[in-house]
Parts: sequence; structure tokens; C-alpha cells
Amino acid sequence: MEFHYSESQEATRKLARDFSAREVAPGAAERDRTSQFDYHLYHRIGELGISGMRFPREFSGTESDYLSWCLALEELGRADMSLAVTLFVAVSTGHQLVEMGTVEQLREWSGPFIRPVAEARATASAAITEPGAGSDTASIQTTAALQDGYWVINGAKAFITNGGLQNNVCTVVVALTDRATGEFSSILVPAGSPGYSVMPAYQKLGWRSSDTREMVFEDCRVPAENLIGQRGVGRRYTVEKLFAEARINISSAALGLHTACLEDSLSYARERVAFKRPLSQFQFVQGILVDMALEAELSRLLRDKAARSVDEGTVNRTLSSMAKYFCCESARKAADRAIQVHGGVGFMDECTVSRYYRDIRACTIADGTTEIQKWIIARELGC
Repeated sequence: MEFHYSESQEATRKLARDFSAREVAPGAAERDRTSQFDYHLYHRIGELGISGMRFPREFSGTESDYLSWCLALEELGRADMSLAVTLFVAVSTGHQLVEMGTVEQLREWSGPFIRPVAEARATASAAITEPGAGSDTASIQTTAALQDGYWVINGAKAFITNGGLQNNVCTVVVALTDRATGEFSSILVPAGSPGYSVMPAYQKLGWRSSDTREMVFEDCRVPAENLIGQRGVGRRYTVEKLFAEARINISSAALGLHTACLEDSLSYARERVAFKRPLSQFQFVQGILVDMALEAELSRLLRDKAARSVDEGTVNRTLSSMAKYFCCESARKAADRAIQVHGGVGFMDECTVSRYYRDIRACTIADGTTEIQKWIIARELGC
């Protein structure tokens, strides 16, 4: 197990940290207040090469290692969780096209879909969750039937990230393609396809400047060639690869938020005077800060180990679930403790920790709840 980062990884972390401090953090509170997505800021991520880290050079990528990508997400999550979520959903979707597409598909999809996502000129979305099917992907009810050379898609998806953004170019729909055998497939649906509707944005507790909506498919027709990968592998890929990596992605963003909670709390505790001495000199407050620091360090070790499993060639699903469980729950506790350290001011929207508290709550639900992660880990242990 390595406990240090390479020179290249440190350079990536510094690039993302400097960008986040200089350009992301200053407007985060206003974007949260207005629930507005900043398209120019998102494009800056592409100009810096961050959005291309998971893509081959032929698609405007840099072919970076996965841990470097996680370090970049961590720094973005430290400044604005909404921006980090928008990015990793778009990149994961684009990466799926590259990983599963045929030579012909990649040639056709490069211009309208893959390159724009890699360059952060566009976003993409993954339409998996439904009103009655979250972690239980086997209960997906959206159907896709082949008719005269087209997939005809019917159903509704819920809580989908990026679908309503102006620069969203496509969504990858996981649909039931044979109800009798329980066959699920992934199908590319370009934005604006007939029969594909994006509903009004949800009003959310957190992640407010990240777009989240319901999608409706009513006899939505896309060419049969839009099947991604082999027929019937959609759900398996989603569960075994897409979710496994997504859990490390969200763990990284949560770790960044955790770090921000600790840093803000340390700063406030040193400055705030009560009973003629700084809060940081009170043993109870010291205990809170120590717990935050310890769990951040443990989160980093677990996240790094999970990320390195991807770089070694096969994502370790047990480590992925462990990272998701521990990093997100630790960050949730850190946000709660940060408000406690800040006291009354921490309860106010003007204080950054109140936004951290709201933003972290979704992390223990998205990409598989904490309870599902425990179930996966127990299953892998042979329970």
C-alpha cells in the first residue's frame, strides 16, 4: 500500500486546488442560493484538462490515472459539491460510451457526444433510477422494444443529474429489453429525441446548482445502432462497473467537503473567544476537531486504496462500497460537527458549513445508500 502521491498526482491536486480556491469557491454560495449552474465555470474545467482525465487522447483526453482523477474531484468537492457531482456524472457517462462503444459507434459519437463531454463543452446524464427502482435496479420498469430498426422507449426516470442543462447532449438509458428473461440494456438517447421529455427541476435540500430532474419517455424512438455494448449487459455493467466507480467518485467529493468542514472549524475555533479564551482551547471542542481529523485521514486511506484498485485494472467492489460507506458517513458527521463548533452562526446560510451540511446529505443516498453498501460488503464477506 502506497501512502504518498506521485509528482504527477501532486501536480493534478495542486491544479484543481488552486482553480477551486480561485474560481469555484467565491461564487459557490451564490450559485447555491439561486440554484443556477455556471456554464462558463464548467467550461473552465475543460480548459484546464480536468474533464478529459478519464478519456483517451484521441477524444481530447489526457489518459490520466484514476487516483489523479479522484484527487481532482476531491478538490472540487471541497469548494462546491454541486459542481463536482455535475462533472463526474457527465464524465462517467461519456467514459461508458468510450469503454463500450464499437469502432463505428465511436467514430459516429466522437463529434456530437464524446469530445464535447471530455472538453466540458457539454454534459451527459445516466438515466437509471426510477420512482420505484433506486438501489434495486432489478425493479426498473422502463422498456425498450425493437420496432422497424428503432428502439421504442417508454417509462419514467427520477432524480437524474444533468438532464435539464442547456449543454446536455445525451442520456444513457437503462431499460428492460426483454421482460420475460429480465434482460436490461443500455441505450444512447440524444437530447431532443422525439418522445423524450425532461421535467421541471426538483426543489432540493442540497446540491442546488446541480441539475436534477425527472425524465419521461413516451414512444421515444432512437436508432437500433444506439445500443451500447451487447444487448442484455446494461444492468450488469451499471452495477459492476458504473456504480462501483461512481461510489469512489462521490467518496472523493465527500472527502473534499469533509476537509473543508475541518478547516473551517479549526479556523473558527481559533478565532472565536468564549470565557476569555479561544474555543480551540476547550477540551470538548478539541475532541470534536480530533475526531474530524482522524476520520478524514482514514477516509483518505480507504478512498486511495479503492481508487488504486481501478488503476490496477479491476475495480474492487468491496473496497468501493467500503469507501462510499465510510467516506460519506464520516463527511456527514463532519458537517454536523462543524455546525456544532460554529454554534448559532453555523445555522445561518451566510456560513459555509450550513451549505456543507445540506450538500453532504445526498451523498449517503446517491449511487447506493449506506445501508446498501453494508449489504454489499456483508455479501462479499460471505454472510
